[in-house]
Amino acid sequence: MGIAKPELKAEAIRLRIEKRHSLREIEALTGAARGSLSMWLKPYPLTEAEKKARSKFAKRYIPPKKSHGEESKHSRLVVWHNLMPYHKGRIAEAAVLFRLALHGFNVYSSFFDGDKIDWIVQVPETGKILKLQVRCVNATNRHGLPNVMLTCTEGHGRRRRYKQDEFDFIVGYYLFNDTAYVFSFDEVRHLKTNVTVSEKSAERWDKLRS
Repeated sequence: MGIAKPELKAEAIRLRIEKRHSLREIEALTGAARGSLSMWLKPYPLTEAEKKARSKFAKRYIPPKKSHGEESKHSRLVVWHNLMPYHKGRIAEAAVLFRLALHGFNVYSSFFDGDKIDWIVQVPETGKILKLQVRCVNATNRHGLPNVMLTCTEGHGRRRRYKQDEFDFIVGYYLFNDTAYVFSFDEVRHLKTNVTVSEKSAERWDKLRS
């Protein structure tokens, strides 16, 4: 979900004061917008000597890689970027269906052709019915963090945000580390295009029963 802005600002200032990092380095480490960083760091400028040293360093500076976890045995069987979208979707749906069965949920396909709901899930203890949307995790955003798209196609390739009545939970499956990330609609309500995956959402099937 990302770091709250006050905490992000405090971390950026700490990196400048304690580590004497340049704006470019702090941008890479925190993912904060450059415009915000420029404003936050203005009262804490680098010295001319530091700027000169950082200018040389910036040419060879490589931002640290974000951890995507250990590669799963399933991921090693395929070249993911060579697969067609429908094939990726089938893998994600099968992986999620397997987990739902393991956790004792009753699962049904949608009753309507063209419906954007992937699975209809019944919680056996309460009879509660839930609409589940399944997506492949995308690992190519600008900061290298895996994320789940919250948009769908609608006529002539146009994309739009999923509507509230189209899912109760959205699950992103990441083949690389063989992990499913579970988000309720309320958790992503404020987001427009995607949600970054995190350990706190990994395999959280208990959310469906809460």
